[in-house]
Amino acid sequence: MCKKLGGARQTRGVHTIPSVGPKDGPLLPMRPGEVAGLPTRSLLEVVVACGYAGHAWDELTRRLAARALPDLERSIRTGTIFARCQRAGVGIYPRWELLRRPLSEDIAAEAVEQCLERFKGHVLPAGEWDPAQGTELEDFFTVCCLPDLANRWRWHLRQFPPGTVELDASTEAEKAGVLAQAFDPHPDPADVVELRDRISRLTAAMGPEDRAAFALADEGWTPVEIAQVLGISRGTLDTRMSRARKAARARRTQ
Repeated sequence: MCKKLGGARQTRGVHTIPSVGPKDGPLLPMRPGEVAGLPTRSLLEVVVACGYAGHAWDELTRRLAARALPDLERSIRTGTIFARCQRAGVGIYPRWELLRRPLSEDIAAEAVEQCLERFKGHVLPAGEWDPAQGTELEDFFTVCCLPDLANRWRWHLRQFPPGTVELDASTEAEKAGVLAQAFDPHPDPADVVELRDRISRLTAAMGPEDRAAFALADEGWTPVEIAQVLGISRGTLDTRMSRARKAARARRTQ
């Protein structure tokens, strides 16, 4: 818990931020409701004084993530992340499979989590953010996430075996689709087009929830977890997925 300012408990912090109060001054606000109402600059002063811990740090991380996470997710899904990373000097190799949900959400969340650790351990204590420059801390944090995002992008990129091509069964943006990949496909582009058409025919009759169920199963979710997300029973889920598989097999033989 954060004690009074002064003494060994006070943590050295952002050099551009002045002291919050006099030595042995009043206790800093530490209850969640108190820190939640502070402007970000004042909140950061409390975070520094409290050693980057407690309710003040929790509130600051919430604000930083709330700004950065949707921004990065949107940038990944729209493909603008390539230009942003290039401008930041951390170019990434384009791989369109990584623009899809849930991988886009995973990459953004992992980048934010890693950057928060760097913010806590190095960026803020070293005074790398200068409020005099006119950039809000939340925006500065989002830019700082780009190197971490590039690292996570490269990690996910290595999970794809070489010689694969994506056969995307979903043609609607922002819809859950079934991600199918062909390993070592024939070099003839016509064969790839034929494979895509076949996947589209097999999944054409699937409803949105059936597509979501198969997409989640492909990501490793258990049937119980999928049923909870869709708001149906485990038995209903099994019946629907079995029916979808039978329909796909029947269309394949047509």
